Formats: sequence, C-alpha cells, structure tokens
Amino acid sequence: MIRAKRVIAYVWASPTTLVGLTAGALTLATGGRVQRRLGTLEFHGGFSRWFAERNRFAAMTLGHVIIGRDPCALDSCRAHEQAHVRQVERWGIAFIPAYFLASAWAWSRGKHYYLDNYFERDARRACGEWW
Repeated sequence: MIRAKRVIAYVWASPTTLVGLTAGALTLATGGRVQRRLGTLEFHGGFSRWFAERNRFAAMTLGHVIIGRDPCALDSCRAHEQAHVRQVERWGIAFIPAYFLASAWAWSRGKHYYLDNYFERDARRACGEWW
C-alpha cells in the first residue's frame, strides 16, 4: 500500500518533474552533475549553476528534481526543498501555476512576492525555519 502511494505521488507530480528533468538534462550537457537524495534527483553545476546565479537562488524544486548552484547549496537547502517536493506531490500539475499565483497574490497585497508566498511560508514552517 505504501509503495502504491509513492508511485501515485510520482505520477501525480510527473508534469512538474518533466520540467525539472529538462533542466537536469541541460545541466548534465553543460558539465554539471547529479546525485540521488531522499527520492529526488539533485542537479548542480553547469546550467543549474548558471540559472541559479542569474536568478539569485541557491536551489529550486521542480517536481522530484531539485536544481542547485552547487553541492553545498543543495545540502543547506535540502529540508526546505523537500518540503516543496511534498507540496508538488499534493498539487500535481497545478503546482507551478499555483506558485506563481501565490506570488502575484502576495505582491498585489503589498507583501513580498517570495517571502510572503503561501508555498514559501509553508515550506519554511514544514522544515522548522522561523522567518
């Protein structure tokens, strides 16, 4: 039963994971690396480093794929990004549009588009971050 639930979670999240696998393929094609951690593939270096530096983030979750600047960034962000993985498992294909809508909602109310985004607050709460 538990295995069936995990398979369903991977299938439900697969549209977002496909976006992540595209970023992962670009990462590997540009000299990056991949590691498997806690049911996800974590990519770093190459395209992932370039994209992270250009957009000023350490790591980003795309389904069951996490792209990060480097191994240290992935290590320091793992609990937070794993919280996002659980969110994707709940929201499925709606996760990416819902994430952007949550940012727009926060921004439209005069809040910070990232820090006050529902999904970011929820991830911080889930992994014990207090801010």
